[in-house]
Amino acid sequence: MAHVPKYMNIVDWTVEQITIGVYNPKDRFLSESELCDRFRCSRQTVRRALDILEQRGLITRVQGSGTYISSANSLNELSNSDNKRSAITVGLISTFMDNYVFPSIIRGIERVFTEEGINIQLASTNNLVSGEKKALLMMMDRKLDGLIVEPTRSALPCVNIDLYQKITEMGIPFIFIDSFYPELSIPYVALDDVKAGYMATEYLIKNGHRNISGVFPHSNRQAHLRYLGYVKALTDYGIQMYDDRVCWYSRDDMKQVLYGKPLLERLAASTAVLSYNDVTAMMIIDSVQRNGRKVPDDLSVVGIDNSELAEFSKLTSVVHPGEQLGESAAKLLLSIINGSEGKTILFPPRLIERNSVRKIGDS
Repeated sequence: MAHVPKYMNIVDWTVEQITIGVYNPKDRFLSESELCDRFRCSRQTVRRALDILEQRGLITRVQGSGTYISSANSLNELSNSDNKRSAITVGLISTFMDNYVFPSIIRGIERVFTEEGINIQLASTNNLVSGEKKALLMMMDRKLDGLIVEPTRSALPCVNIDLYQKITEMGIPFIFIDSFYPELSIPYVALDDVKAGYMATEYLIKNGHRNISGVFPHSNRQAHLRYLGYVKALTDYGIQMYDDRVCWYSRDDMKQVLYGKPLLERLAASTAVLSYNDVTAMMIIDSVQRNGRKVPDDLSVVGIDNSELAEFSKLTSVVHPGEQLGESAAKLLLSIINGSEGKTILFPPRLIERNSVRKIGDS
């Protein structure tokens, strides 16, 4: 059976009241507060219902005056139209659809929505802020019931904040996955990236390493949070953090940095390195091995995400929740559509030991 959001109960009730003549053309309709009390729901739910009723031409909202039943001509169209409940349609915007861990997130989202009979509209930003703008504008034209967004370059200022504010004004519930924009107070579902960075670094410390490098992309908020976890672990264990052991790269210069001489020189003084994710870890491993260092004998490496790359290459890595994250995101959005406030969900990290870390010393 298709899932029916709470706001549709208000819409259907209103249509019924108009049809049987409880409310006539130009009558004053219930206020937001009265509807909240009658249906025991949030103002967000009521406003979404009123948006739909206004789009159908059944009510008119007059600022400073109230809400009124529309003219007789609009109501006559009601009897000739199909007012059956339609299936919910939810939008999903990601940076990439077929890359790395995101397919597993999509599987989790699709599993929940398919069971509920919910339609999904997909769009990709290609990790470009211009792509995000295009995707948001497209979704705004689709009359969605909800939206899930993976932020694009989330460590940078949110240049599309005006579009997100417009989506809020339109009454479309939305959440973020994998990351978030701090400029917007919107619930999100993600791995606890601070704890992930901490756990990976602590694992290296407990295996005797003290000279630990970190490699992170500067445009992703996940990277900044994992870096924070890295620094917190070093600090908690009384280990000095040196700036010259941390390397930052961008999407555009990734290969140049990870295969470049400056990174190799930084890693020369380190016995271990925390990599932002498994892709970066594999590039680091390839680079150092090309230059005569062995993993883990000369350099221990830990990744994050526990992707197929980690399994194939025997890389020690922190697990990304993948499908579970997708399922939780879908359920969170449905709860918000149904009038719940919605709260951020962070998944605790879990580390999978493989063969990329060597124990040294007596620790």
